[in-house]
Amino acid sequence: MKNGMYKTSFAVALVALVGLAAPASAQEGYKPYFQNASLRYDVVEPKKLGLRYDVYAGGLKALNADLELDLTKEAYDIGLKAETDGFIGSMFPWEAQYKTSGHSEDGVLIPSVSTSSSSWRKSVKITEMQYDPKGNLLKTVTQQGEKTTVNTEPKKDLAKDAVDMLTGALLMMQNAKNTEKCEGSFPVFDGKRRFNINLTDDGRENLPKSEYSKFSGDALRCTLKVEPVAGFKPKDKERGWMAVQSHTEARKKLPTIWFARLEENGPVVPVRMEISSEYGAVVAHLSGTAKKS
Repeated sequence: MKNGMYKTSFAVALVALVGLAAPASAQEGYKPYFQNASLRYDVVEPKKLGLRYDVYAGGLKALNADLELDLTKEAYDIGLKAETDGFIGSMFPWEAQYKTSGHSEDGVLIPSVSTSSSSWRKSVKITEMQYDPKGNLLKTVTQQGEKTTVNTEPKKDLAKDAVDMLTGALLMMQNAKNTEKCEGSFPVFDGKRRFNINLTDDGRENLPKSEYSKFSGDALRCTLKVEPVAGFKPKDKERGWMAVQSHTEARKKLPTIWFARLEENGPVVPVRMEISSEYGAVVAHLSGTAKKS
């Protein structure tokens, strides 16, 4: 198999777990996420939850990931760790960690600090985004090798009314919880690129029992698509998620993600994702859970 297939699979898994999806237009008429009542963050009692995902590409185990949620009425912490696994991992060693801490103000999620780090073989890159109490991006700090870049004047026009990837994922979960539908638009800025997230509702589905998944039962089903808004270079559209998206659109089968509650009063979380590619299906299964409170 080609190297590009593996890298594509990893990007797919990351998108599935972080919750990247397709965006609505950021042009005239765009409505900032915090004006939408369906996104209201309302946690009655503290919740801590650990979610384990296994990703298979073309029938081979490709990646595993852990998503940690620590939610209280006043604040939230989200962490994601992902790494290649098995034979694929031995050939293409890659791992990444993401973490966001933030707070809630009148039901609005506001990030405080967001950190991402990724390692490909011996190359490591770390990026931190810092926000003011109102959620405005103050600066970004990027470290790659021995070089550290501090930007105290980030592109505020790109970051305006947008959040980091993990806060965006939590917004999607909150929207699904409040509306009982898998849809909506969610603006995201990763420090360089602006994209919006659009989920299109595709009804409900009863997921059957499987040896690969810990979840079975009723779930919200939706399709997703990523549309870049600004900050993307030509090569960005030919690799990672954008390459995946091109493959799926050519096959007229958009990526699909399922959301569900794991317990009656718990948050709505991703329980499965499936993407069609020329190498076969790429499927992310919820393979384990750890209730922490």
